[in-house]
Formats: sequence, structure tokens, C-alpha cells
Amino acid sequence: MNHAVAVPPDLIPATIAEIRQETPRVKSVRLAVGEGFRFRPGQWIDLAVNIGGETVVAGYSIVSTPATRGTIQLAVKSAEHHPVTRYLHEMARPGDTVRISPSGQGNFYFEPDMADKVVLLGAGIGVTPLVGILRSIHEQMPEVRATLLYSVTESNEILFWDELERMGLAPNIRCVITVTREAEDWQGHTGRISHDLLRAMNLPPDALYYYCGSREFIEDMTVMLEELGIEKGRLVFEKWW
Repeated sequence: MNHAVAVPPDLIPATIAEIRQETPRVKSVRLAVGEGFRFRPGQWIDLAVNIGGETVVAGYSIVSTPATRGTIQLAVKSAEHHPVTRYLHEMARPGDTVRISPSGQGNFYFEPDMADKVVLLGAGIGVTPLVGILRSIHEQMPEVRATLLYSVTESNEILFWDELERMGLAPNIRCVITVTREAEDWQGHTGRISHDLLRAMNLPPDALYYYCGSREFIEDMTVMLEELGIEKGRLVFEKWW
């Protein structure tokens, strides 16, 4: 996810190590941050660049895991109106220096002592912090049972599709993807994340529920989950607007 913010005073330098085109509209950016950088799975950073003599800054979720020391990975969807995102998509090159938060930011994160069951609900690029959480569960938390339900407009925009399929083979992880626009090449679930789909998945009521996406998606998920009887204290959501 990304979000325009004021320039924080304590940013530190980071070097762009790699840029990859992951889907037609999403690039991943790997940053060399030094061994001392710390974050929790699901957190985000501020990233600042200088454009035309002006410092502009935006927040991006970290999709890599804390186990990978010295680098972090972001996944950024193109946006013509967003100057930092345009820089990352159109001008940035490996070796460039940017400035970032000195550590992970925000209260949207998961650690193993928080719950033994987790449900992750994401729409579009809102899946990014959930990818970070799911990767961490896959790598280091075999005792945590996790379900990812991920809604995307087109199948070619599924982020880290092959990796999600591989993680879904683990005995403690289930990945379900639904595509909202009809396509002849898509054989899986179709349509948005709905009340009927949530019920059909038989989700555990005692799990922690993390969800991230547009304002509308957050509002819809909150209503649906409460209608399913999930306690408010088990709902964790990321607001980006």
C-alpha cells in the first residue's frame, strides 16, 4: 500500500538494490537498509525522494520478512498522480539512494505470541502487508494456522502468484484467490469477497482477522465479519486513505 504523508525528521539513507516488474502494474523494490534495521511482519515505512528540488514522501508496506537481514522488499502499484510512486516506477534505478524510516512503522503487524490462528483478507494492492505476515508464518511459525483470502480485479495482477500457491501447500496455510472480472483463463473463485464466500470458508471465530484495502473494502469487511459473529477485539485493519 502507499500513502502520502508529511516529511518525517528522522529518515535514514537506503540504497535501491533491485527493481522487478511483478505484474503489469506492480513493481517490487528491494532496498539495502543495513543489518540494524528492524521491523515486524506487516509494518510499513516512509520513503522519501527528491524530485525537482522538493522532498516528497509516501508510506509503503514491507512485503519481506524480518528474517532477511540487511534488505527489505516493497511492492508498489503504479499511480500517475502519486509523485513517489511515479519515481519508483519510471525513474528509479538500482544504486539510487532514497531515505526511509529508521524502523518499521504502525500497529498493523503479527507476531507468533499474538494468536495461533490468523485470517488475512486483502483486496488489490492492499494484500502487501498480508504477504509480509504470511511469508513470516510460512518461514518461522509452523504452529500458526493461516488463511489468506485475496481479491484482485484480473488474474494477471495477482501479486506473487506462484509463491502464494507454494505457501498454500504447507499444512498450516490456506490461500484462496478470487478474481472480480470474468476471464476465460481463470478457473478459480470469481467475484468480490462476499458474505457467502466468508461463510463457505468456515473460518475460525477465534482467529485474529487482518484486512487491508480501500476505504470501501475496510468498511465492508468490518460489517461482514461482525455479522459472522467475530468479536471486534479480533479485527485488525490498515487504513490507507
